[in-house]
Amino acid sequence: MRHFIALLALSSILVACDASKKVTSGDDGIIEIVFLQINDVYEIAPLSDGTGGMARVATLRRELLAKNPNTFTILSGDFISPSVIGTLKYEGKRIRGRQMVDVMNAAGIDWVVFGNHEFDYDDYNDLQARIDESSFTWLAANARFQPDPNQAPVRFFKNKNGVKTDCPDEQTLVVKDADGTIVKLGLFGVLINTGRKPWVTYTDWFEAAKNSRDNLRKQNADICVGLTHLAAADDIKLAGMLSDVPLFMGGHDHENQRHVVGTSVVAKADANAKTAYVHTLRYNKKTKKSTLTSELKTIDGKIADDPVTAATIAKWEKIKNESLASSGFNANTVVVKLSETLDCRETTIRFKQAPIGTILNEAMVAVAKKNPDCAFFNSGSIRIDDQLTGTLTEIDIVRMLPFGGGISEVDMKGALLLKTLEAHAGNVGLGGYLQLWQLTQSNGKWQVKGQPIEPQKTYRVVMSDFLLTGAEQNMGFLKADITDAATGATNNPDVLKIQRADPKNKNDLRADVRHALIAYWRKE
Repeated sequence: MRHFIALLALSSILVACDASKKVTSGDDGIIEIVFLQINDVYEIAPLSDGTGGMARVATLRRELLAKNPNTFTILSGDFISPSVIGTLKYEGKRIRGRQMVDVMNAAGIDWVVFGNHEFDYDDYNDLQARIDESSFTWLAANARFQPDPNQAPVRFFKNKNGVKTDCPDEQTLVVKDADGTIVKLGLFGVLINTGRKPWVTYTDWFEAAKNSRDNLRKQNADICVGLTHLAAADDIKLAGMLSDVPLFMGGHDHENQRHVVGTSVVAKADANAKTAYVHTLRYNKKTKKSTLTSELKTIDGKIADDPVTAATIAKWEKIKNESLASSGFNANTVVVKLSETLDCRETTIRFKQAPIGTILNEAMVAVAKKNPDCAFFNSGSIRIDDQLTGTLTEIDIVRMLPFGGGISEVDMKGALLLKTLEAHAGNVGLGGYLQLWQLTQSNGKWQVKGQPIEPQKTYRVVMSDFLLTGAEQNMGFLKADITDAATGATNNPDVLKIQRADPKNKNDLRADVRHALIAYWRKE
């Protein structure tokens, strides 16, 4: 009898424990969602300093998913352009971001917001092809496609298996955790309006973000987060306006930063996946409050490559090396060993005269056929956005100047030179900010070789071919086409003559500024 009572007591304890277990294993009303954030990624492989690499990002994503299935990977704009590979040809066409979308698909990117560099290419078909090839969702609440100015703008869209799907302004999805907690997550995306093309129009990003947040609330979203590609000051302003949005994952600024604005956080990682942000958003359904923790992770050789993504990258790297070799570049050949750090960041070269500006101008002048009075090029032609150290190879030069381009020797009137320098001064922070050689300013007056520029005098100027297309910001007046091949005369009255590389002479380094820079450094 005593043995039976003991068994009965033990049974009661086990039942009670089981009941307690059932209670605690139910929906606790709390859920954790993880966001892996990168932004402004132009290179698929690691950089010369060993950081970055999309195969490493893919490994980090896989590890986070193993810990929490509610992990989503975000790229906050700028990936289609610019890059070395994007400028090359494959299967008869310019690659133009095809490699990046292929790698992003392999890496498992979930959402992106358009960045201004998604609109770099004049032909809209290039962008449409990239959208169609992607397996991720593109957000763009304030950008619209308008191929015909006589028709109303529409959303950008994806064509997949004959089905046309709009790129949404915002999106919701149901997220559920292991104990049964269910929430509706809402996302929206807005971007800066500097990617100007005839077929894209923009609305105010603040208003568009507010409308998207309101729409998500109407759809009963429990949590709303924003993907943005804006300047940091605008992100901070937006976070102040939408205080119920706990997280804004931004891009465009290229350097990691995190700003706390009331109950909201604005975060940006370093460009080219040198770092990635891991955000853990913990939401309590009962209190309707959230907490956020963010960790900035360095992406380097300590993280192994994801095999699938690495194989995709290797395919495109092979295509790149073969294409570069056909253009006279050997990716691994040493060009120069730098004695000090060379700052090529946009935050430097688009705001002030930089050492790289002097070096590149001197390289251009060195290949000129006649002695120039001065030289300049647009800082937007330098795209590596990094501080270079140590040994540089030919691939580093191509990364620095992915668009290449020829060098022109131009006879121009002083009046046009002055107009160009005035536009340059107004382009601070933009790609149209010029790096100068033998051009200075004293008491508000522009000078060549220390002498005031005379409007009616003719000056010999070395400059990039691109500037003579008139396509640079606020410099349309430089557009000049050669009308007489023999003399170099042009259709611009202030551009008297243009001399360019001899197409029959393969040794004429004026044909490609990259070859000019390589030759200059090797002589130093």
